[in-house]
Order: sequence, then structure tokens, then C-alpha cells
Amino acid sequence: MYLKISTNGQNISDSSIIFSSNLAKDEHIKNIEVIDKKRLLILIEKNNQIRGIIYDSDKNQIIRIIER
Repeated sequence: MYLKISTNGQNISDSSIIFSSNLAKDEHIKNIEVIDKKRLLILIEKNNQIRGIIYDSDKNQIIRIIER
């Protein structure tokens, strides 16, 4: 994920931001897509259902959950 959104040569170990997905045991990340420089779309699958989460990397928080 870091390599997709990184625009400079900063080493990931220098970053103080920690992302925890808090996924349940039966959930897994299906895909991560870059929306723009600060937002990611994270697709999570559970029991053949997919939901989208828009994550703001500047604010280090989830800004929207999209349910089908």
C-alpha cells in the first residue's frame, strides 16, 4: 500500500502513522486502490459480500464505508 501512494523516497520505517484495519477473522482485504494523493479505496470481503472503505491517509482515519 505504501508504494502505491508514496511520491517521494521516504522510507516506510520513518513514518509515524500506523494503520490497523481491525478486521474480523472471517474478513479479508480483497483490493486497495488509490483514489488520489490522500485517499484509498479498500475493498473488504466477508461471506462473499464486498464493502468499500474510503481511508484518508492524511487524517489517518476512515471517512466513509460503502455497503452494497
